[in-house]
Amino acid sequence: MNESLDRIFNAKSIAVVGASTDPKKPGHEILKNIVDIGYKGKVFPINPKADQILGFKCYKSLSEVPEPIELVVFVVPAPVTLKIVEEELIPRKKKFNDTVGVVMVGGGFKETGTKEGKEREKRLKELLNSVGIRLIGPNCQGIIDTTSKVNTTFDVGDYRKGGVSVITQSGALSCSFLMWAKAHDLIGLDKFISFGNMADIDVVEVMEYLADVPTTKVIWVYLEGYNDGKKFLEVAKKVSAKKPIIVLKPGRTQAGAAAASSHTGAMAGEDQIWDAVFKQTGIIRAYTLQELYHTTRAFEKLPLIRGNRIAVLTVCGGLGTLCVEEIASSRYLRMASFSEEAKRRLREILAPTATVGRPDGYIDMTGSVTEKLHYEALKIVLNEDGVDGVIFLTTPPAFLPQREWAIELAKAYNSQPEDRKKPVIAVLGFGDSAIESKRTLEENGIPAYDFPEIAVRVMDNMVKYYLYREKAQEA
Repeated sequence: MNESLDRIFNAKSIAVVGASTDPKKPGHEILKNIVDIGYKGKVFPINPKADQILGFKCYKSLSEVPEPIELVVFVVPAPVTLKIVEEELIPRKKKFNDTVGVVMVGGGFKETGTKEGKEREKRLKELLNSVGIRLIGPNCQGIIDTTSKVNTTFDVGDYRKGGVSVITQSGALSCSFLMWAKAHDLIGLDKFISFGNMADIDVVEVMEYLADVPTTKVIWVYLEGYNDGKKFLEVAKKVSAKKPIIVLKPGRTQAGAAAASSHTGAMAGEDQIWDAVFKQTGIIRAYTLQELYHTTRAFEKLPLIRGNRIAVLTVCGGLGTLCVEEIASSRYLRMASFSEEAKRRLREILAPTATVGRPDGYIDMTGSVTEKLHYEALKIVLNEDGVDGVIFLTTPPAFLPQREWAIELAKAYNSQPEDRKKPVIAVLGFGDSAIESKRTLEENGIPAYDFPEIAVRVMDNMVKYYLYREKAQEA
C-alpha cells in the first residue's frame, strides 16, 4: 500500500490557505464541503482578516496553527502560494514533521505554457520534495474520500459511498459527472482525485494504489497525457488484472492535443500508441463522455459478466429490433440461445402474439404484459445456461404503474445466487418520461439507459474486459 497516498486520503487534519468568508469564492466552498461531507478531523482556515468561518477559528498564517496539520489546501494565487510554501510550510514541516500532502487548487503554473509558469511549478515541486511533502496539482480540485470524509473540492459536497473511484486531470468535468450522477442515484463514490498538471502525484501512482483498495470496484480515468508510456503499461496491466479501468483520453486530433496542452500542460502523445497501450493492458477506452459515464456505472452496479451470449427481452418490438441489430454489429457480443423447455414456458405465460426465440435469444413480450410477467419472464431467461447477460427494453408504459413493474423486474434480477449472478441492463426508450421507473431500477442495481445502442456498447465493453481477464489468468 502507498503510505503517503493512504495518509493523504485519511488525513486527520486539514488547513485551507485562502479560506474565505465570501460564499461565492472557492475558499469558502471548500470549507462548506468539508462540513457537508461530515469530516470529523481538525479544520484550520487560514485567513489574516477573519476571526472565524463557518464556525471554525481562523489563523493568520500556517505558522500560527498550534496543532499538527496533515493536509494543506492552497486557494491563493501562484506567486503567493510559493511564498507561503517557502516561508511558512517548509519551516513548519522541518520543525513538526506533520504535513504529508498539499493540494494546489489554483493555476498559473505549467499549464500557462510560459517560461515563468513552468519555472514556478518546478520550484514548487523542488521545495515540497525537499521535505518529503507530496503534491496534488497544481491547477486541480484535489480529493474526496467517502470513508474518511476528507474533501478538498469546491464543487462536490456529501456523496453516497460506493465502488467508483475517479482519477482525473479535469476537476470541472469530473465533478460535473458526479453531480449529474448524484441527482439520479447512478453511482456510489469511493475515492476522487483531481490532479491537474500532475507535477508530482500522477495517474499511474494512483491507479497502483487503488488496485489494492478493497472498496474500489471500478476505476474511472480522464487522462490528457502521460510522459512515461512504459511505466503506464506495466502498472495498468497489473491493475486491470484486479479490476476494470475505463479511460477517456482526448488527443486523437492535433486540435484536441493542443487543447489538452493548454488545459493542464499535458503532452498528449501519438494516439495510435495510446490505443495499443490500452489494448495490451485491458483498459477499456471510452471514446465519448457518454460511453465513459455509462460504462463506469454498469461496472459498479453489476457483477462481472462470464461470457458473451446476450438475451434480448423487450416489451417494444421496435426497440428490440434495434437492439438485436446493434448486437449483430458489435465487437464481442453474440445472441444467446434458449432451451426448448424455456421457450415452452415462455409461450405458456406470454400473450399469443408474443415472439419467442425468433431469432434465438430474442423475446418480444408485446404490450400485453403485466407487472408479474416482468418477473416471470426475466426469471426464466436468467436461469438459462445459454444466457450470460440480458438487455431488457421497454417504452414508458402508460398502462402500468411506473414503480411496480420495475420492482418486479428488479426482484427477478436480485433473486439470482450471488456467485452466479448475471448482469441485466435496462433500456427505457425516451426514459425522461419514466423517471420513477428509472430510479427504482437504479436503486435496485440495474442500470437504466435511454437508447439500445448505449446498452449494447456498455455490454460490449463488459465482455471485452471479461475476455481480457480470462486471457490474463491463463497466461
